[in-house]
Amino acid sequence: MEQYGQQMNTPNSQKPSVMPSTRPRAAIIAVAIWALIQVSRITAFSITQGVSAGVDSAAWLFPAFMDMFIGITAPFVAFVIWRKTGLAVWVTAIVWFVLSISDHIDALTALFTVPLPQSMLAMGSSAFMTVLLVNTVLDVAVLILLTGKKMKSHYLSSPR
Repeated sequence: MEQYGQQMNTPNSQKPSVMPSTRPRAAIIAVAIWALIQVSRITAFSITQGVSAGVDSAAWLFPAFMDMFIGITAPFVAFVIWRKTGLAVWVTAIVWFVLSISDHIDALTALFTVPLPQSMLAMGSSAFMTVLLVNTVLDVAVLILLTGKKMKSHYLSSPR
């Protein structure tokens, strides 16, 4: 008690920093940035156009729609991951990344069963598969971060 009383008399009424911040800042930044990067998935619109025109296989339609959904919602998800807390934010982030993983797996399935969409031919099958696998691994890493003890405690402690 005596030590705390002496710390209260610090110049400029500064609060003592006895407790370190328990906010997992680096993990929050990493997850929010990875979510924001997903905006680029909006470009899957060209695949939906190819399917509609009959140029590309219909097997690419669901992965393209999921990519567009993930891409459109990415800024909102990144914002709430960065600025908000609470059960709804935490569950939304987890579900969103699980949907992303599901989309990658669906695209990998399409890749092995039907030809590449015309808009992806320049990339080639092996490069596209590598991108999908790397994105899946990064999404799983983000899920591991989100379900870790510190992140779970951060999001479930008190809503902002």
